[in-house]
Amino acid sequence: MTASTLVFIILTGLAAGLLSGLMGVGGGTITIPALVLIVGMSQHLAQGISLAIIIPTAMIGAYGYYLKGNVDVELGIKMAAGSVLGTFIGSLLACRIASGDLKKIFGVFVIMIAIKVAADVFSRKK
Repeated sequence: MTASTLVFIILTGLAAGLLSGLMGVGGGTITIPALVLIVGMSQHLAQGISLAIIIPTAMIGAYGYYLKGNVDVELGIKMAAGSVLGTFIGSLLACRIASGDLKKIFGVFVIMIAIKVAADVFSRKK
């Protein structure tokens, strides 16, 4: 790995963490496209790395929100139970999908989220 690639990866992680803490978005919206399109990783590897960095990112972010009284711990535990099972099943399914098809699915998902967010933003009266 070149020095410039390493710096890029660290800066991508910084951006993902900043956006995760600031807006509660998963780092995957930043890390996966960066790792696939710029670093040249496979979709599967990028998604695996994205999931691995969620652990410390989410813990630190949740703690910061908890300190300000913005975490419902009981609800979070209940959602985490479903999320753990869903993530396990989803990871098994993703590994059975061809990388190109997985890229398409990810791209459609990101576009759908962007459209929904844009619609919500522009439909609100000021």
